[in-house]
Amino acid sequence: MNLAYEYGIVGPEYLWIMSDGLSANHFRDKKYDVGSPLAVATQGISILQAKGGLETPDGSTGTDRFIKAYFNQGDDAVNYTTCKRPASNSQNDKSVYYVAEQDFFRSKTLYPGVGATFAYDTAIGIGLAACQLFEEKGTEYFNGEELFNAFVNTEFDGATGRIQIDPKTTSRSAQSAFFVLYNSDGVLDETGEFISFNIETISHTTTTPGSISSDVMWVDLPGKSYHYADGSTE
Repeated sequence: MNLAYEYGIVGPEYLWIMSDGLSANHFRDKKYDVGSPLAVATQGISILQAKGGLETPDGSTGTDRFIKAYFNQGDDAVNYTTCKRPASNSQNDKSVYYVAEQDFFRSKTLYPGVGATFAYDTAIGIGLAACQLFEEKGTEYFNGEELFNAFVNTEFDGATGRIQIDPKTTSRSAQSAFFVLYNSDGVLDETGEFISFNIETISHTTTTPGSISSDVMWVDLPGKSYHYADGSTE
């Protein structure tokens, strides 16, 4: 962003929307000098990020059920985690590997990241496709192309919502995916010399019943305003 500032393509007259290659956590605990290139460049930028589902207060979504099941895992899951992440290694660096405590999951030691729900749904989708092939062929033997074609035509409710594959792209349909839009807004410290940035979720997508796969509806979160590079909200 320093280079973008140097070339004059950031600031009050510009709107930057970045992909999720940049994590919202990147800005956590960072402070910049007021008026510095990074301070100017960071104000009002947005991050469009794919998320692994939506948690709700009533616990009604697939993500809610996944999170609940994740934290209810017992000793078998703990032991499996430990055997895959041994405590010692060639450098004897305990920060690299660890031994999971017996209440590792139930104590919510590590919250599952965005990749967890996607990985889970991928595995389930492949499994469902394999089951479909078994029913159709009457045998558990099939090739990769057959499994792929069956997977593309698989639709189910998963941890990340309703899983639908777009047959044209053979990737997940935009309508069934869940996206959020983050927005940054600067906050001065008590001295007025440094600025840090709050990164808040401003809006997210939602499904549109009966729509075609390319239709995506955005929902603005109540009480949240989009802050632009010049500090305005309109």
